[in-house]
Amino acid sequence: MSMDTQIRVRTDARHGQLYNDLKNVVVGEFHELFFVCACLGYRAKKRVQLAKPADRFWSSTITPREWSSYYAMTLEAAKFDYQAISDDKRVTGLVEEYANAGMQVLLSELLHEYLLPGNRETPQLDVRSSTELPKHFLHFLYDQAVADDEIATNETRAAG
Repeated sequence: MSMDTQIRVRTDARHGQLYNDLKNVVVGEFHELFFVCACLGYRAKKRVQLAKPADRFWSSTITPREWSSYYAMTLEAAKFDYQAISDDKRVTGLVEEYANAGMQVLLSELLHEYLLPGNRETPQLDVRSSTELPKHFLHFLYDQAVADDEIATNETRAAG
């Protein structure tokens, strides 16, 4: 658990163009989109192996808060075996799978409306129809957070 800065974080090559398209539209840096996707995958309790791994960014861009979240995801997945977070390469490997699943969530629940038609294998943003995407992206994330808060509130009420 050293927040290693020399790891190449990978995404599925099929999403490479989409990562490029969304950078500076809904996020400023790749690690920010990766973080959102990892959280969405974790929230959905889904991990998907990368079919075609491709280097996306260096781990040096990952913030300490993002690392903390990745360690927490890894600990939970490893049933709190603290050895699981001793190797940052292993942590990023697991989180890459969450992020890959999260990109699938993002594609199916939001981005499908903003893609160029006909290229399902390597989705690409239709820039002409994406002027409202930043606003809709934030609303989508907000709705996810509100849904999580409602679930937590209902679980607390049921337990109390």
